[in-house]
Amino acid sequence: MVKKKTRQRQKRGYPIGLIIGFESMQIIIWKIFSERVILFKMRKLGRKFENAQKSHLYHFFEDIINDIRPLMKVGIKSVLLVCPLKKDYASTFLNHIKSHQRWLILEKNTNSASFQILNGLVRDIEEVSSFVQTNSYLEAIGFVTEKETNSIIGTLEKRLNDIENGLVLHTLKEIEDLIYSGGKRKKKFKPLSLIPEYILLTNSYVDENSQKNRIHRLIQIAQNRQIKTKIIDSEIPAGDRINQLGGIVCFMLTKSDYEKKIGQKIIDH
Repeated sequence: MVKKKTRQRQKRGYPIGLIIGFESMQIIIWKIFSERVILFKMRKLGRKFENAQKSHLYHFFEDIINDIRPLMKVGIKSVLLVCPLKKDYASTFLNHIKSHQRWLILEKNTNSASFQILNGLVRDIEEVSSFVQTNSYLEAIGFVTEKETNSIIGTLEKRLNDIENGLVLHTLKEIEDLIYSGGKRKKKFKPLSLIPEYILLTNSYVDENSQKNRIHRLIQIAQNRQIKTKIIDSEIPAGDRINQLGGIVCFMLTKSDYEKKIGQKIIDH
């Protein structure tokens, strides 16, 4: 009896950012992972950009923002806007953000994203796979991710230095106690007593840890709760800083006495 070959599941790795590819009549959104790129969304414009009315483009751009908003809520905020040479589709979209959704690019806003425009073609998996091997892509994604992580680390440092109101959890157990306190099953989630601003891990912490399943479970439940989580490359300064703190951190503000009491209880436990 001949055994059927089982399909091996391709590794995705950890999320890095997004590619939004602009064409004359459509956009394609790709999710960038450390191991591969995956199609997320395709949206048709219905007519060429050059012929579209301003009102039509307005709603089209708002739809794109609504498409990526859930991804940003869980910490995917590095975005490359890829456009064919000599076309201004991507810059038109970025101008729309500056005019109508400025919060997306404000550096002091913790919910903002980092955008960069590049020329190229990412219409299908072959094109986008080739594109992510180019030097221009590597330089651009390095720039936007560094800008994003520097902003996050800046907020983390503020929490570390705010003895009165900043709470930083440094161990897997402490973070589990917080995230699992409202239940582990999505259908039965209860509101958390404390809402983390971010959970940060380094890729070396995840890859070299003997409890990978436990870590991935925490990440999945945190994302299901729409808590921002981010795995950071250990080779960059932000990753080095997280490794100095043990490879995993969770930080937030605790303004009320009740929140401070809950936070201290988690640490003491």
